[in-house]
Amino acid sequence: MARGEAIDTTVGPIGGQALLEGVMMRRGQSWGAAVRRQDGTIGTTSRVLPESLDKWRQLPLVRGVMALGETAALGTKATIWAAQERGDESGDGYTRKGLATTVAVAIIGVIGIFGLLPAVLVKLAGIDGTIAFPLAEGVIRLGILVGYLYLLGRSPQVQRVFAYHGAEHMTIHAFEHRIALVPSEIRHFSRRHPRCGTAFLLVVVITTMFVHAFMGHHSWQWLVLGRILGLPLVAGIAYELIRFAGRHQHQLIGRIIMAPGSWLQGITTAEPTDDMIEVAVAALEATLAAEPLAPAVDATPIDLAGAAR
Repeated sequence: MARGEAIDTTVGPIGGQALLEGVMMRRGQSWGAAVRRQDGTIGTTSRVLPESLDKWRQLPLVRGVMALGETAALGTKATIWAAQERGDESGDGYTRKGLATTVAVAIIGVIGIFGLLPAVLVKLAGIDGTIAFPLAEGVIRLGILVGYLYLLGRSPQVQRVFAYHGAEHMTIHAFEHRIALVPSEIRHFSRRHPRCGTAFLLVVVITTMFVHAFMGHHSWQWLVLGRILGLPLVAGIAYELIRFAGRHQHQLIGRIIMAPGSWLQGITTAEPTDDMIEVAVAALEATLAAEPLAPAVDATPIDLAGAAR
């Protein structure tokens, strides 16, 4: 990464996700979004999250599950807003009912295909052993993840989302390094970021292998229950690792943790245009403008741009 190593630690962590022709960002209790309208102008919106959940956002492990759920919910809201702002809600099916159905199907898919299917395949193959079983399961799970992201990226529309994903990361880097938020300066930064949702998913895959090795797999009933009930624990641990890597991204331990996710972001990010960077900057400025006067809660958002499309 260019422009020095010092991260701005005087502010809370910021994250977000790419939208169709837009970007959503969040820091603490505030979030904002920006989208390129069909007439070429940029529309923005911002909101403040309720303070009633603040105590849960600060508990280790629990805050990971909280962040994942809130990020998915905010992403859905931002997607609906962006479609309406662009005037293409009816054409692309971005209705509340349609997106609710999409989210429900996605959750079932994650639990069934990403959570249970690898374990079932390994069990049927007769692979056993404390190390061999979770290792084989992890390899299959990794193959599903990489294959899905690769095939998803073949769509021209998704490629544009991936470019906005890159613009989001580059803008966050520039903000964290206190660099002027203009495209010419932002372009000096990497489109990869340690707090990316793509990196999060990869850390989930690796964490799952260790957790499942500890849990064991004595029967079909335990196998199914363990993979479902263990998901919050795995998500919580993975979230803490991503937070740690983000705080130590210029140290050896942080680089080791983020290295696999950085490689995978080569699939889920693309080089943005200046117009896309301008939209990312507008989303960041909308988020900062909405911040309450009280200090922001240190609730690191998970960037789901690479996984939620």
